[in-house]
Amino acid sequence: MNKLSFKNQKEAFPLHFHPEFCISMIKNGVELINIREKQFVGNVGDITITHPYELHSNPIYSSTNLLSFDTLYISDEMVRGILPLGQTLYFENRVIRNDELNELFESLMNLEASPDDPLLQRFILHLSSFGELTETLKIKKPLEYWNSIDTYIEQNIKKNISLEQLADIVNLNKYSFARKFKETTGISPIHYTLMKKVFHCKKTITKTCSITEKAYEYNFTDTSHFSKSFKKFIGIRPKTYQKEFLT
Repeated sequence: MNKLSFKNQKEAFPLHFHPEFCISMIKNGVELINIREKQFVGNVGDITITHPYELHSNPIYSSTNLLSFDTLYISDEMVRGILPLGQTLYFENRVIRNDELNELFESLMNLEASPDDPLLQRFILHLSSFGELTETLKIKKPLEYWNSIDTYIEQNIKKNISLEQLADIVNLNKYSFARKFKETTGISPIHYTLMKKVFHCKKTITKTCSITEKAYEYNFTDTSHFSKSFKKFIGIRPKTYQKEFLT
């Protein structure tokens, strides 16, 4: 389980997804979540949820909206380890308001919980009463039918990956590939690759590592490019993440 806190967020999050359940509590302002043709609105005291691999964006509600929220990232494996029969969860409504759930959320933000922690178990079990128990995730991975592309990106995540290289894997010219890719995933291949690179790099950042070295290790143009890309998808700059959220 990972945790992040966002204060006075004034920039939109572009289309992206997380490999975990992204569970947030709104502390101030209004959060908008766009998922395909639907939009969900989270207000102060609401808990909002997106599923693993669910492509979504968070546009700005207004220029004066200072959005603050806390977020728990909980893996599908962790959820399955707690729910009966190894099941997972699906939520038709992505916004929940419940005082008991809020109290459990606040408590979890103040500790590092493992799958066998009673508090985390209570939270997941109570959360499940607002959703549907399922055997498999209803949200499919964006590149489920193009595993070769995803595999190539994963294997070359620290290199400079071009549109032409990706197109060659599926024997298409780069223009046809870019069009088909966006039709399949909803985002461009370059956007997708950058997002994967940022999330992969995030997992390797430690309290004492050099952010500059990380930028070049993952083939970003420079530290500024890395910092802007990191903030685009994570919501904070890598140095802030390193300083405030790592132990």
